[in-house]
Amino acid sequence: MRLRGPFLVALTIAFAGCEGSTAPTQDAVDEALLAQFAEQVSESSDIRLPSLGALLRASREALRATDVANTAAIRHFRAARRLAMAAEDSVEAGNEDAAKRLSRRSHRHSLEGILTALGNGVAAEAVAGSAAGLARIQARLDGRDISERLAAHVARIARAVATAEAKAAAGEHVAALHHALASAEALRHLSPRYVARKWIHHATRSLRAGIQAVGDAPTDEEAQALQRARRLLNAAKEELKAGHPRRAVEAATRSVRLSGGVVRGRSTDSG
Repeated sequence: MRLRGPFLVALTIAFAGCEGSTAPTQDAVDEALLAQFAEQVSESSDIRLPSLGALLRASREALRATDVANTAAIRHFRAARRLAMAAEDSVEAGNEDAAKRLSRRSHRHSLEGILTALGNGVAAEAVAGSAAGLARIQARLDGRDISERLAAHVARIARAVATAEAKAAAGEHVAALHHALASAEALRHLSPRYVARKWIHHATRSLRAGIQAVGDAPTDEEAQALQRARRLLNAAKEELKAGHPRRAVEAATRSVRLSGGVVRGRSTDSG
C-alpha cells in the first residue's frame, strides 16, 4: 500500500482495496528502519511526545513544591494506588475482567490527579505533542509502500489523535489526555523493543524510588506492593530476553503502577 497525504484521510477506505501482496519498490518502507525513526521521534526535543511517567513525576514534584496541600490531587492519587493494588489482587486471583476494570479506574484517577496537580493546560500540550509525532511519522511514510498491518496501525493512531483533539476542543480534559497518551504510546510501539526497554528502565527507577521512599519502615501494603513490583520487573526483563517485547511492556507497566503508587503515596501523605 502506498501512503499519500499528511493526514491519511483516505487510509481506512483504502484498506478494502489492498488485497494481495504488493511488490517491493525503491520506496518501500523497511519496518526496522521505521522503528529506528520512531525511536528518534520519541526522543525528539522539539516534538515533546507525552508520557504518563513524565507527567506523574512532574505532578509529584509540583505537590512537593507547594506549601498548601492540593487535597484534590492527593485524593486522586491515593485512589489510583488503592485501585492498582486491587487490580493486582484480581490478577493473582485469576479474574482478568475485574483486573482490567480496576486498572482503568486507577488510570483515570491518575489522569485526574495529573490535571489537578499541573492544570488542564497539560492536556492541550500532550495533544499537541502526539499530533506533532504523528505528523513526523506520516511525513516519513508519505508516498511509500507500506504493509497493511503498518497502515492499519498508523490509521488507528490518526483516529486517536483526532479524538484527542476533539476532546480537547470540547473541554473534556481527562479524555483528551487519555487519547493523547494512548496515541503517543502507539507511536512508540512502532519500535516494540524500544518501548519495552524504556518501560523496564522506568520500572527500575520507579522501584528504586519506592524503596527509598519507604526506607526501613514500610507499611504492610507498601511492602506487598514493592514485592509485587519487583517480581513484575523481573518478569518484564525475562520476557524481553525471550523476544516478547509486548509482554515485557505489560509486566513493566504493572510494576510501575505499583511502585509509583507507593512513591506518590509517600509524597502526598501528610502523616
